[in-house]
Amino acid sequence: MIENLNQKENERFSFICFDPIASLSIYKDDGQNPLNAIRDFQSTYATSTRKEMAELMTNSVGFFTYDSVRYFEELPDRHAINSAFPAILFQCHQLNVTFDHKKQTILISVLVKTGEKSAVIYQQAQEKIKKIINLLLSGYKVSQPQNRNTDATVEADIADSDFIRMVEKAKNYIACGDAFQIVLSRCFKRHYSVSPLEIYKTLREVSPAPFMFYFPTESSVIIGASPERFMRVHHNEITVNPIAGTRKRTMGKTDSMISDDLLNDKKEIAEHMMLVDLARNDVGVVSDPGSVQVRELLKVKHYSHVSHITSTVTGQLQKKYDALDAFFAAFPAGTLSGAPKIRAMQIIDELETSRRGLYGGAICRFDSVQNFESCIAIRMAILKDGVATIRTGAGIVYDSNPENEAEETYQKARSLLDAIAKAHGE
Repeated sequence: MIENLNQKENERFSFICFDPIASLSIYKDDGQNPLNAIRDFQSTYATSTRKEMAELMTNSVGFFTYDSVRYFEELPDRHAINSAFPAILFQCHQLNVTFDHKKQTILISVLVKTGEKSAVIYQQAQEKIKKIINLLLSGYKVSQPQNRNTDATVEADIADSDFIRMVEKAKNYIACGDAFQIVLSRCFKRHYSVSPLEIYKTLREVSPAPFMFYFPTESSVIIGASPERFMRVHHNEITVNPIAGTRKRTMGKTDSMISDDLLNDKKEIAEHMMLVDLARNDVGVVSDPGSVQVRELLKVKHYSHVSHITSTVTGQLQKKYDALDAFFAAFPAGTLSGAPKIRAMQIIDELETSRRGLYGGAICRFDSVQNFESCIAIRMAILKDGVATIRTGAGIVYDSNPENEAEETYQKARSLLDAIAKAHGE
């Protein structure tokens, strides 16, 4: 399930995909370009439908982990690989439900393979649609939160004191000229005993975000409330929305006060402008010359627990490239790695204590005409075997305060932790 809560034109749709008929999982580099495997997968299950429905039909959904960048960049790799979690995963589903939040309508579609028994196949598809309609009309009741006596202790894989030392090491690299910014992350874990869907429903209530996702895999369930688009390619226009600059929302400050505080913070503005420039460069690699624009600059957006500075960068995709080319021209986001990107990622691998996995990667959707939408995999929990793992990070620059950066990682995890606690009635 991928929900877009932007409510803007062409961004007002939510999608539920189920009954997968095919899956592409890539676990390790086999010497081939995985993008070709994805293209072949998508073409195999390409759909034909009416023009007005094409953008509402889902071709495939999936994700790229942060670590999938190693297929395209030579980076150190000193951490153990999670062999149960693919580096890249895409799925094609037979049944798709599309919600139009503006028109308050629902489109139900069934993917079928035409052949000699077309009449029979059509009848079967109609029956499946009727079942979905009945399911939607009957509703689904998530059980009320109850205190399940679950251990509510939150544990960090890197203690505050150790994370502060990591920040100090990163600042030393920056002082020596290796990088301008380095994004460091750590994990928070706590137990849960309710269904992942209950936690997702609660997350949607307490921390609504432009990009919500609920993504079951064979070994875990991924839920998230990402505030940040990674990239959108719509009718060959590329859009990216870098976010950098964060403040905690508190009872003592109005949103206007928080906005003024952020926009008058020279450190935050300098960090944000650096990442806007990085986004312009990334988009420019695959865009028509002269087409890259900064459509929106230094706009503060307020979410449930934090406020961020955001900008919008666009470009026109060159005809010789497709959305996957555009994606990996900019991947991973500078807001989750740093600048310059390659050197920052090298330092991240040295200082962090584990592979990032999906954190800092992207959740993606392709429609039936290969328009592409993706959000950065942040504000996300991976739920597995009764343990929720939440990874968050902070952008380190020359004048960063190490204690503040450690606190920022916790504040970014708070929306997920609050949702889990509320789902348990705590």
